[in-house]
Amino acid sequence: MNTTTRYTLASLALLFWLGFFVATPGAVLPFWRTEFGILGEMAAFFNLQLLGLLLGVGLATRLHRRHPAVPASAAVLAAAYLVMGLAPSFAWIVAAAGVGGVAQGVLNVHANGLVGELHPRVRVLMLNRVNAAFGVGAVVAPLWLTWLPWRFGFVLAALGWLAAAGLAWGAPEVRERVGRLSPRLLRRALPLLSAVGLYVAVEASISAWSGAYLTELGYPVRLAGALLAGYWLLLTASRLGLARWVAADPLGRLYRLTLASLAVLLALAWPPLAPLFPLVAVFYGPIFGTSFAALQGRFGQELTAGMFYAAAAGGTLGPALFAALPGPRWIPLGFVVLGALLLAALWRAREV
Repeated sequence: MNTTTRYTLASLALLFWLGFFVATPGAVLPFWRTEFGILGEMAAFFNLQLLGLLLGVGLATRLHRRHPAVPASAAVLAAAYLVMGLAPSFAWIVAAAGVGGVAQGVLNVHANGLVGELHPRVRVLMLNRVNAAFGVGAVVAPLWLTWLPWRFGFVLAALGWLAAAGLAWGAPEVRERVGRLSPRLLRRALPLLSAVGLYVAVEASISAWSGAYLTELGYPVRLAGALLAGYWLLLTASRLGLARWVAADPLGRLYRLTLASLAVLLALAWPPLAPLFPLVAVFYGPIFGTSFAALQGRFGQELTAGMFYAAAAGGTLGPALFAALPGPRWIPLGFVVLGALLLAALWRAREV
């Protein structure tokens, strides 16, 4: 196996397990509530994980070498899963989430960045393909951790992280560096960074609030859950299916896809069409990988880290804003507003 193939597979494995990591809390929360009697304590879990993520992203931008930081970060997440799987109290799980968040931040930047550098001529195509693995991991995690005894599932996941660390051993150093970050450079990158933040805001808001909207309209809870699973599956399928088409004109075609998505978001306001919300994923799937490719190609490795700050802000603030709406029937309007802002950001990014 040549080095390009090996480290592409390493990135694919790392992104699969990162998707698994992100989906883990939602999958095991019922078990944690039963075993540890917690609920409000989950705020500490998520806040510490987010803090770790932001610290890890900041650390990743200062790393000139991926070895040993990348395999070491995968090993840290293996240790975090092992600690959580054997935890005698929930405090151990919270601590492991914080440490794991730092490793998550490092791997978010470098698992994506490595693929972009290994395949510069087909960067958009390859980044969308490997990011599909993230979606697969997010779909697999709930099945893995609910069909198996949850503690055993965590121990097996730790072994998976160790395997990924082995594949990533000796990862090549960062080649595409932008040098000194200037205000002018940041201004040029701002529309694309804004688009990423708004995309994650829409994605997270649909994930968080679509169920509330459907149940308000009288649809069954189980149907809402099944449709949400379909939404994540379509995001993954879209990354794979549209990758080559988007690569021909990355930002132009993202703009057209987002424009088409507004028709779906507007249709959701009519109750009989509300269950069609998963279709919006068809249009949004390629946005993250394509934006990463554009940032890396135009501005270098340092500014790709800005994507994850923007994503963290969008993923937190987007769903939070919906709590201020007068009632659940206003939720589709919130989706449309965020989608329109995303469209405007992509239009501006095309002009830069």
